[in-house]
Amino acid sequence: MAAKYERSVIQVFGRPPFLPLEEHAKKAVISAGMLKKTVRAYLDGDMEKVELMAAELGKIEEEADYIKQTIRSGLTSSVKLPVDPKLLLNFLSEQDIIINDARNAAYWMKLREYRELPPEIRGGFLELSEKTEETVKKYYTLIEKLYKLVTLSFSKKQIVEAFEIVPDIEKLEHDTDKIESRLHKQIFRNQETLRGAGVCHLTELVEKIGDLADRSVSSADALKTMVIRR
Repeated sequence: MAAKYERSVIQVFGRPPFLPLEEHAKKAVISAGMLKKTVRAYLDGDMEKVELMAAELGKIEEEADYIKQTIRSGLTSSVKLPVDPKLLLNFLSEQDIIINDARNAAYWMKLREYRELPPEIRGGFLELSEKTEETVKKYYTLIEKLYKLVTLSFSKKQIVEAFEIVPDIEKLEHDTDKIESRLHKQIFRNQETLRGAGVCHLTELVEKIGDLADRSVSSADALKTMVIRR
């Protein structure tokens, strides 16, 4: 049974069209890091840099879409899959949304400029983008561990141990939720200064940044389901 389990994992991660899955996951990490820099530029009032970085995130999304299509095109009837193709596509879609969410958050920043934001709101957005990136990086650690295992001699126990990272991802996502909640409160406390449009814009921006962490958990769960419940 263990040998069968090991072979299935190798087939999923070690052969085309699945090899690009890690490359696609790297795009998620790059996007989260770039979004953090975009948030800082936005808070500094550097809208020119925000525009440039939003465009760059758009390019990264296009590159990720190409990888996604490469994987999908490999799912032909001639390929015998060790996992349910629907589960594979679900996992890929969840991972892809991380990248899309980063692009969407950057584009949302372009819609409204603030001359100056209260220090507590500024600090909240910096903290949120930091924690979001940390969550996506932790998620990528799971992907990286699985890829390393398929190049070595490994056991079912090691695969199961790799998935022990999932609670860590969930913990980071929970921490992100708490930051979002605090930031929402800070925004509404400043509603007289921000006005209605400002409150709506900033609360939506909070959600869009935090979505990356939420999707990291969903992606990890989808990956675990695909590999273990095959």
